[in-house]
Amino acid sequence: MKIEICERCGGGEFVAVDGYRICQYCNTKYLITPEDVIQKESSIALDKDIKMLLQKCQDDPANARRYASLVLDMDPGNIDALKYF
Repeated sequence: MKIEICERCGGGEFVAVDGYRICQYCNTKYLITPEDVIQKESSIALDKDIKMLLQKCQDDPANARRYASLVLDMDPGNIDALKYF
């Protein structure tokens, strides 16, 4: 249950202390549950990194194998990186 308004006084400002949300107006304590915690969504995009490393393979042939190896660590099925082995 996500508590946004205090059931006792109607206040909306809480402070988190020792696993509880405490109303700043009347000091009513509410236990923090997993539903109260805001879940953050994240994603990692490697497309730009892979493209940059493949470009380095073309620009620096002496180290192309190293760059291609890094690409294959991120994307094991990358056909373009296999050309440099």
